[in-house]
Amino acid sequence: MGTSASSMGPGAGVSLDPEWLDDIKLPNQDNEQPDCQNDDDSENDNQSDEKEPDDDEKLVIAPKFRFASARRGMGEYVHSGSKDSLRKSLGHYSKTGMGGAKNLSKRMRTSTKAAANFFQTFQSLRDNENFPLGKILSELQGRGANANEIIDTIIDNVCPTGGSLDEVSCRDSGRFALSEFMSQNPDTDISKLTDDQIWSLTGTFLGNEAFSRIQLDIGQAFEKQEVSAVERVNRMNEMKDYLQSEISSQLNRLRNSGSKTIDMQKLFQTAIKNTFEVYEVEV
Repeated sequence: MGTSASSMGPGAGVSLDPEWLDDIKLPNQDNEQPDCQNDDDSENDNQSDEKEPDDDEKLVIAPKFRFASARRGMGEYVHSGSKDSLRKSLGHYSKTGMGGAKNLSKRMRTSTKAAANFFQTFQSLRDNENFPLGKILSELQGRGANANEIIDTIIDNVCPTGGSLDEVSCRDSGRFALSEFMSQNPDTDISKLTDDQIWSLTGTFLGNEAFSRIQLDIGQAFEKQEVSAVERVNRMNEMKDYLQSEISSQLNRLRNSGSKTIDMQKLFQTAIKNTFEVYEVEV
């Protein structure tokens, strides 16, 4: 993807939860994710612990050498291709580097907000004939616009447009997810996706975002290993595919849990939390 593997990532002494993330705005969204759900006390509701953190949680400062174990494990993975090393690296990354899976999922709230916008946009394209983006896409398709034009138009209507790394990452993740989907499904009308296709596409987007987040923080581990450029790229692609698969699996569990919750951003945040909690068991 479009993220440099040579990033040194954030260091110690900074907030694990930068306040500026709350200033990132998404298009066609009120940017205040409403808790639009039915009261559901079912034990199947895996999102019940996702409450707003108190002020003490917001002020947690990153410790020294926060990513040391994660980088070491990632280096072992790059060198050997061992999935055990990858899982341990991801566990250390989440547990020590990001202060736990719940903090990590909150740190990725730009990603989960964009995922919710992504999901709801494709539902609206299919179900609402008066949806403004639908009319724009129809005009583009009518004049024979290519796939890149269609993808860029969707991204402009779904992802944040600022210049921060988080915002650029969202757009890149969305473009890669859409490009992959359209190349694999050339005859599918992007405005008429099924529920399964929308869930799958959103899972790919979130997997891309998790991969991008990790690359931004500890990606230099890929550069320090004495392996060929081809092997390095292969390891990166394997890791991205692995994250996509794991997050999609968690999404499917939540989707099929029987919960009546319809706060999609909270659901996507829970999927990320659950994914990295599994990795933390490895360390």
